[in-house]
Amino acid sequence: MKSMHLGKLSLALLSSASMAVIATPAFAQVSLDEIVVTAQKRVENLQDVPLAVSAISAEKIEQLGIDSAQDLSGLAPNVTIIGGTTSLGAAVVSIRGINSPATETFGIDTSNGIYIDGVYIARSAANGLDTLDLERVEVLRGPQGTLFGRNTTGGAISFISKDPSEDFGVKAEFGIGNYGAWHGKGTVNFGKIGNDAEVAGLRTSLSYSHRQRDGVVDNILEEDDSKDPGARNTDSIRFAALLDIDDTASLRYIADYSKVNGRAAAFQLTNAANAGFRPNLESNGVAFTQTQQQGSPLGAIAQANFLQAGCAALSAPLRDERREEICLDKDGNASEEVLGHSLVFTKDFGNAVLKSTTGYRQWDSIVESSDLDGLGTIESAVFSNATLFNGMPESLLQFIPSIPAAFRPFIANAPLATTTQGGFDTNNVREHSQFSQELELSGNTDTLDWVVGAFYFKEDGTERNPQNSGFTLDTNNIFLANFGGLGPGFVAANPAQYRTVVTQAILDYQAESESKAVYGQFTFRPTSFDNRLSLTVGGRYTEDTKELTKFQDGTAPLAQINTGEDDFNKFTWNVMAGYDMSDEVNLYARVATGYRSGGFNASDKPASGSTTIGGFDEETVTSYEAGFKSEFFDNRVRLNAAAYFNDYKDLVVVSPVNDPDSGTFGTRFNNAGSVEYLGFEIEGQALITDNFSIDGNLGYIDIDFKELLAGTPVVGTAPVDIAQFVNPQYTSPLTYNLAANWQQSLNWRGSELKARVGYTHEDGKYSFLSSIASPFNEEIKGDDRDIVDAQIGIYDIDFGGSVASVQFWGKNLTDSDDFVRGVDFGPLGYAGGYFADPRTYGMTVGVQF
Repeated sequence: MKSMHLGKLSLALLSSASMAVIATPAFAQVSLDEIVVTAQKRVENLQDVPLAVSAISAEKIEQLGIDSAQDLSGLAPNVTIIGGTTSLGAAVVSIRGINSPATETFGIDTSNGIYIDGVYIARSAANGLDTLDLERVEVLRGPQGTLFGRNTTGGAISFISKDPSEDFGVKAEFGIGNYGAWHGKGTVNFGKIGNDAEVAGLRTSLSYSHRQRDGVVDNILEEDDSKDPGARNTDSIRFAALLDIDDTASLRYIADYSKVNGRAAAFQLTNAANAGFRPNLESNGVAFTQTQQQGSPLGAIAQANFLQAGCAALSAPLRDERREEICLDKDGNASEEVLGHSLVFTKDFGNAVLKSTTGYRQWDSIVESSDLDGLGTIESAVFSNATLFNGMPESLLQFIPSIPAAFRPFIANAPLATTTQGGFDTNNVREHSQFSQELELSGNTDTLDWVVGAFYFKEDGTERNPQNSGFTLDTNNIFLANFGGLGPGFVAANPAQYRTVVTQAILDYQAESESKAVYGQFTFRPTSFDNRLSLTVGGRYTEDTKELTKFQDGTAPLAQINTGEDDFNKFTWNVMAGYDMSDEVNLYARVATGYRSGGFNASDKPASGSTTIGGFDEETVTSYEAGFKSEFFDNRVRLNAAAYFNDYKDLVVVSPVNDPDSGTFGTRFNNAGSVEYLGFEIEGQALITDNFSIDGNLGYIDIDFKELLAGTPVVGTAPVDIAQFVNPQYTSPLTYNLAANWQQSLNWRGSELKARVGYTHEDGKYSFLSSIASPFNEEIKGDDRDIVDAQIGIYDIDFGGSVASVQFWGKNLTDSDDFVRGVDFGPLGYAGGYFADPRTYGMTVGVQF
């Protein structure tokens, strides 16, 4: 296994190195475009920034058909993004092995910051953003605790919108694809309105997008293809206004709105247990328990009465994707609605620039129902103590002293109660709003660049989550364990060995958060080094306040409301040095810290006799990084690389649990871990000829859990270190991407042919930390992904004052049916998960004038 992994790494390294090697022949005078980024709160050339940053241009966004944040996966080294489970907008982002939480609760913050035009997006469930009228996307890897703040321990992704144009113009496109897909979008720039002054005036633009497609898996219980799993119907609109007050001041306002309706991806049953307790494990000579007793889904499936034709044949657990047919009886509509406003005021005082960024965002999510067992509607016996002996012969009932003789005939002839409750289904209503205000003051001289600022943030969120679960009980075990010599007789006469314990519960709570911070960063360039050396130091002090109020966590509202409140504060800092060895090669080194705020888990219970919910503490990371950025052969070859070591403390461990007291299925959070991350990254581009170029990236990371105090000991109360059994969550140790690009001028209306073929590899990802709390963790590990995409089109076709384009595209051309995300209902005795989209393809036409 290890040798195979090293083999893949060697092949990826060879592919990356080839970008520089094959680019050595003599070149014509054509060079790579300069890439501008704002990763340090000022406009800079990417090659001059002493940070690991990837920038994705508007042209590439359009060419690759990037519609949401999830489409960015693999386009930067050590960066992967997967979709949510029941939520249409959720995205689990992993940067350098540090992943945002997969749970969509309001109690825990993200580890990787998402920003739109400088406005922080707080919730991971709202990270699956629609992209509309973007200038570029910047992916910052490594802790960004100074300039971007808390909750960026892995890194940050920044979406930067286009400003309205000074000239009137229209840009529109329309496309079709398989699975009934079609989309249309357009942008109107209304030009500058105002006097004829060179600067003063108002510019505005309006963009609209509609996208829809049918589902990609056939739910045989749903006749309408537009309601099959994976179906989407999305409308987005964006208005932008830029007021140039004079040549020193401007005011920019952006409003965006997006709504998506559809169906979540299909949950497929992949594994099921035959009941019983899992054996204890041993770590460092200490025995500790694993998860509680598992249910008996395999037996229940064999005994159940399937009420819909065709579902019995689709009920067996299967790791291969059921792309053609699946049974989901509780697959309801899901909707996400996002509204945002941002206002940016900029004033240049000559020796300093003031920038004010005000943001407000609102997110509403409704999941009408989610089928999380994939079985269709099944009828099975329901368990209760009152009906345990129903259907038993009187000859056995006479030995039960608690049953009077007069009742024995009635009980012997009484039918078994039944239920149609499957393994697990849920619905959810979430509402969230946030407000942020940031002030920055920056300036620069020949020897000093500086920025200082202050930040304020407040958010409120509510969630109401009804859950229905079915624990399958093997009642034969009850008879054998409790009725001595009569046990075998009861087992032989048992009319229903497997019976379902039905629990209907609700988790209902609200959460509030407030954050304040001040920061500063200063870059000094000594004149004695001819401005080749830069020394940077920065720091940020943050104070956070978290509150959680819980109204229900079980079958009935709480008699006394549970509350939790805590404060967290942290000083984070970074020190960087950059040195220009030549005009072609820049070296840099960086030490940076970051922290993720602590919080509360809505599923946690107060201590006995208390109504106060305990919380978890903040996480901290110290990152050491060194790298170089280079351009060779008249800027025809660009090669950047970095190596890093992250020391992570107080890692918050997230484990799935089924609470027997409340009946809710949720998670447990606790600070249990100490982890070390060691990795490297390579990015490159090369113009082989004036027409042909290649680009790609490679990322590798080794994650070493030094300590993870998460085991429950059999004897004693102190947690047990289970680091030896732990795997990193939602992380691909090895990722790489390689693309070949061709462009050729055509002798037809000034048009140009462009083609691209891209290949991306991502190692399979674990969905949970270990098999101790998640018994099926190994079985539901994600597949290695090898994805081939391609685009070919004719662009800039001149039609007398307007230009047109036509493009043909395909994604996942090899039609890989990769398993990408697992869900472990271990206490209920089963697991399943989600598969990637199949091959999709289509055509897009565009016009601009």
